[in-house]
Amino acid sequence: MEKDVWVRTGCLPGLSTESDRIIQEERTLRPELLTGRSNMSYHDRKLAGLCPLNTLEVARLLKALEAPRNTRIYWAGGEPFGGPAALEPLTREFPHFYSKENISLPGELDRFANKSSLMAAIDYIVCEQSDVFMPSHGGNMGHLMQGHRAFAGHKKFITPNKRQMLPYFLDASLPESEFNRVVKALHQGSVGGPEYRTDKVGKDVTAYPVPECMCNGTAAASAL
Repeated sequence: MEKDVWVRTGCLPGLSTESDRIIQEERTLRPELLTGRSNMSYHDRKLAGLCPLNTLEVARLLKALEAPRNTRIYWAGGEPFGGPAALEPLTREFPHFYSKENISLPGELDRFANKSSLMAAIDYIVCEQSDVFMPSHGGNMGHLMQGHRAFAGHKKFITPNKRQMLPYFLDASLPESEFNRVVKALHQGSVGGPEYRTDKVGKDVTAYPVPECMCNGTAAASAL
């Protein structure tokens, strides 16, 4: 939910008109940052499930999945666009909220300052060791974590069904109890369990590491 994520995905935070305006202006000034499907509008991207979940959507999803209020949440990533105020919809519902900055000792992260890859590695280690992992957006981190947790015995990994649950997010007339029922049903098979393999092409090799990333000894020997 960092600023560059919103700019690059062609999406809007949706937390305020001001935040949306800033992202739109940044994207206009730097169109080269937009990655893929540049002919799609924000609305089309949202409907296609291509946009990150904002903190309000994450909070509603977790509540629908019956996460208790005392759930400890570790936030992986950099400073969210909008600062602490952008996190309020989530921290208001789940106050036990942590990041590498507030669980580390004073000065402990100083040696990693301005080293984004090392900071990301810290996030990765914490997330891999967590009881549950849920990405707000796909991206490399989400794909790597999905594959790693599958390799480690299919540790729980929640894949938000963004495309199918979006209409329910947008339906203001839907009672919260019905919203929770529908969203929970949509995620019954999206918790990182074993899946039957198919011949479907295009699966990310880091998210689905077997057998795509396994070396074929016979083919290698023949090539030599």
